[in-house]
Amino acid sequence: MKKHLFNLATVALFALLVPTTSCKQKKEEEKKLEGNERVLIETVIKNPDGKSGKALLQQINKLEGEIDVTKGTPVGYGSGISVFDNDIFVFPEMGVAGEQAILKYTSSKEGIQETGKIHIAPNSGAYNVFKVSEDKYYIHNYMIGTLSILNPKTLKIEGEIDLKQYGHSDTNPDPAVGILRDGLFYLSLNQVGPNWMPYPDYQQVDVAVIDPKTDKVLKVISDKKSNLFFATRPIHKDMAFVNEQGDIYLACVGYFGFNPQARNNGFVCIPKGKQEFDSSRSWDIQNTPIEGLEYKSSTIFNTLYIGNNKVVAYVGILEMNGDNPFTARNAVAVLIDLSAKTIKKIEGIPTTDGFSQEIVLHKGKVYLSAFGEKEAGIYEFDPKTNKAKQVMKSTAGIYFMHFFND
Repeated sequence: MKKHLFNLATVALFALLVPTTSCKQKKEEEKKLEGNERVLIETVIKNPDGKSGKALLQQINKLEGEIDVTKGTPVGYGSGISVFDNDIFVFPEMGVAGEQAILKYTSSKEGIQETGKIHIAPNSGAYNVFKVSEDKYYIHNYMIGTLSILNPKTLKIEGEIDLKQYGHSDTNPDPAVGILRDGLFYLSLNQVGPNWMPYPDYQQVDVAVIDPKTDKVLKVISDKKSNLFFATRPIHKDMAFVNEQGDIYLACVGYFGFNPQARNNGFVCIPKGKQEFDSSRSWDIQNTPIEGLEYKSSTIFNTLYIGNNKVVAYVGILEMNGDNPFTARNAVAVLIDLSAKTIKKIEGIPTTDGFSQEIVLHKGKVYLSAFGEKEAGIYEFDPKTNKAKQVMKSTAGIYFMHFFND
């Protein structure tokens, strides 16, 4: 059985296996957080080695001052979170430690309250859920190569999409992130190999094309020409996106910046109206200069498409890896222009570690979390002015952030 280590951006797949919060602790915490709060924040306090720590989920009413990192409901260290409207799905710790269930919370102006529970198989590696329709969600079981079909109204699992036959050299293709376009679901398959790195003999991007009406795999398409691989990460849903022209782009991680001889990372494209890759639209960014930085990108940790073929991203710098990948500050915030093929460092945001790489869009502004050496918290980037500023301080990492629409 594969062990998944995805939660730290600085190592190929990181330590979600470390149990940090007991069921007893969870029960002792209040399930309802008081206050008129509409911003969801997950804070993470690392132990010195970075392999374990404490994570808390809380709501706040706005980004200002300094966040209270002692407040919140305990959740798994680096566990996945998905939000749809006012529904919050919190995924369990990896492995068999703790309760093997997805907890549902509901947000209101009074706080968040636990409102449901979905039991899952131990070690299934559920990291995210995708909303296919009002009546159907797909739970991505990264460790066992399946999608569970969830009825979000009853919280019952009503079926399964088996992807095991598409695995390379094993029975798990590692389903990561998916996106809907023109009635079809495009699901990236990471094809994780030995030591949680890409297979040396299988450096390509695979995507399963699924019909949500029948929950059947129509085909698996591959980009074998771009020399890019490991498309998207299951903890970051926005690494797959569709632009205004209807083209699908997938951000490719490569070797997570740990192989000096293979720094391949960038974007692959499935054009509008096509169900195949167009390798002429791919872009390996490893040799593209980053304006404002002496180094080039060796991996992509997270992305957010902001429109007009521009992407805000955290890219990894191999030269900044340091001695401990669990604590290294090697992620730099950049603005990527897919049309002009340029990359520019976003000034005003500190270099960060793997527990603070969140990127979200709210009312035309981009909000990024960062845990720098001298300062940490949440930063606001204005794409119109290309200026960034800190809007909230923190003494802990900000692992997840979501703005509810009031």
